[in-house]
Formats: sequence, C-alpha cells, structure tokens
Amino acid sequence: MRVLLISPWIKLGGSECLVLRLARLLSDRGCQVSVACCFVDSRLIEDQVAGIHFVQPWRWIGALSRRSRACLMLLGCPALLVTVLRHARNYELLNPHNFPALWIAAFTSRVAGIPIVWHFNEPAPIAAAMEGIERQAARRVRAITVLDERSRSRVRQAFARDALVVRPGVDLEFWSADSRSVTSLIGRSAEELTLLSVGKIHPQKNQIMLVDVLRELTELHPEPHLLITGDGPARRAVEQRARELKLHDRVIFTGTVDAATLRALYRSAFLVCFPALDQTWGLTPFEALCQKTVSLVSSQAGAAEVLGPQGIGLVANPDAPSFARAIQLAWEDTDRIDAMGERGFAFVKDVMSWERFGDRMLEVFGAAPANRVSAA
Repeated sequence: MRVLLISPWIKLGGSECLVLRLARLLSDRGCQVSVACCFVDSRLIEDQVAGIHFVQPWRWIGALSRRSRACLMLLGCPALLVTVLRHARNYELLNPHNFPALWIAAFTSRVAGIPIVWHFNEPAPIAAAMEGIERQAARRVRAITVLDERSRSRVRQAFARDALVVRPGVDLEFWSADSRSVTSLIGRSAEELTLLSVGKIHPQKNQIMLVDVLRELTELHPEPHLLITGDGPARRAVEQRARELKLHDRVIFTGTVDAATLRALYRSAFLVCFPALDQTWGLTPFEALCQKTVSLVSSQAGAAEVLGPQGIGLVANPDAPSFARAIQLAWEDTDRIDAMGERGFAFVKDVMSWERFGDRMLEVFGAAPANRVSAA
C-alpha cells in the first residue's frame, strides 16, 4: 500500500510525533509511506525524522511557514496543496492529520479520486462561517480514526459520522530506561520535586492553575515544589502568577529537556500533573508510568477514560481545589499510589504497544478501497 500522510508541519509535539511514528510503523509493515508537510523542524526529534521520506514545497515557502503562523496559513498550506496534487498519482491513500490537512486531502481526493482515512485530532480553529467547508471536506472521507471516546463523540456531533478509536502506544523500553539523578541536573534533592508538569506551556495545557494548587498545598505540606518542563506562549503568565503568590522559589522552569533528563524527572516526581483543558488523549501520563510514576490528570483529557477505570491514575476536575484535594489524599496514602504505579507499568507493558497501534491502523487503511475511486 502506498500512503501519503499529510500534516502542515513537523516539529516537537504529540500529534506530530504520532505522524512520524505511524510513518515508521507502516514502513515496517511493507507500505510505501511519505509525509507531506510545509516544513520540518528536526530540533530535538532528529532520531524520529531520520529515514522518513518527506514531500515538501519550495524551501523558501517552508522557511516562511516555520517563522510565522500567518505565513503558514496564507502561503504554506496553499503551496502544500499544490505539492500534494503534484505527487498524488504516486499514492493510493491519503491520511491527513492536523488542520487544515483534511481540506488539502479532500480537494486532492476530488481531483485525483484517492480515498481518505482522516485522523481527527481536535476541532479545527475556524470561524463558524467556514464550518460548512469542514463538513463538506469530511464527506470525502472513507473512515475516521480518533485516539479516545471524547474525540469520537465530537466527530458524531460535528459530522454525523462514527469514528474508530485506535489508541496509541508507548515505547516502554525507551521510557523505562535508567537515567542520571535529578539532583545533578537542577541542584535539588528528589524529595523536593513533588509535582511535575511536562509539555508545551500553553493556556490549553493549564499549567497556570498548578501555581494556585501549589498555594493551597503550602498549608498541607512543608515544602511542595512544582517543576515545569517545556516552553511556550503562556510561560510569562505562569511566571507572573508564581511571583504574585510569592511562590517563584518553588516553581522551577527547566525549559525543554532531552529524553534522558525527562526520564529522570518522571522517576523522581511524586505525581505528574496533567491539568489540560479539552485535551485529546495525552501520552505524558503513560510515559510516566514506564517509570512507575502516577499522574493526576484532568477529567477533560482523553487519557482519563483509561487511567481512571483501570485504576492506574488519578482524575480530577481541572481546577485548583479539586487538584489540591487529590494530591492531599495521595500524600496521605502513598502505598496506594505505589500500587497504582506498579499496575500502570504492567498495563503499559501488556496493552499499550506501538506494534498493536500500527497493526490496527493498517487494518483501517486496508478497509478503505486501495484502488482509486472516480472523482466526484
């Protein structure tokens, strides 16, 4: 099978890394796979992009698209559409990810008659007046995949279509590997690294709420600390909130860290906090379980629908009182948290393999007609 994955950009990020992982899994199963994108930012993901065939517009388009979101939408995506149309005859299936990849795939499908399997990640950031275009594009799709039931419900509501839930995997061997101690990394003992937040610092990720959680915990625990990895547009706001609450000495920003460092932080944290608002899935809690560390996740995260029922994670509403209460209860029963970590490690080992994800996606792709269909 010849498959073209479409994502407007490739850089460090959960959805983009899933595209790269899928490309490798399909290649390992004998498919001819390419990834169409405007640009590739290989910093911190060099090992993930190595060996993958990319289809891209002219370099200057990619450079501008990488520099500005406006340039990406106004220049990069139209150029990507032209690029996909030029190469369409080489593929039997289109697999779009991330807005506006569906629109590019739908137009290409209309012109070239190639089937589409759409990976729905999250609602497209478009004006209400353009929602009709999104629904029209979705009509060209033969099948839709999602990562969780929350996204499946959204697809039903928005497009009156059903979707197939295909859960991603976790690289257990990689994330469970030993790493150096945290003390040598930031000059603090492991016991002080109470709470850990991992990912882009963004309003939707809701790290600013964790500062308020820390304030509530200061009355319950002698010296709670919050360590935040990553960077992003909300970092200044989080820093400002920490200063306002006089907690700037207990909120530690590491910036973006390498995998070895992140493994060490996972292992040393008492809890990983994942307070995201309206979040599709979320791999971070499952990576942490590879180090037998439990996460406290937002009830609005797709991962909660597995972590909670399986008893391998804590779930709370994404507000400061709810998170603080959950953390307090965890501190009062550390044996329960340790048992959760052990069960979670076993669950990841037995259930969440990338091989299973790749096999399932290949089944979905195979169910869509591999031969070209007549253009409408």
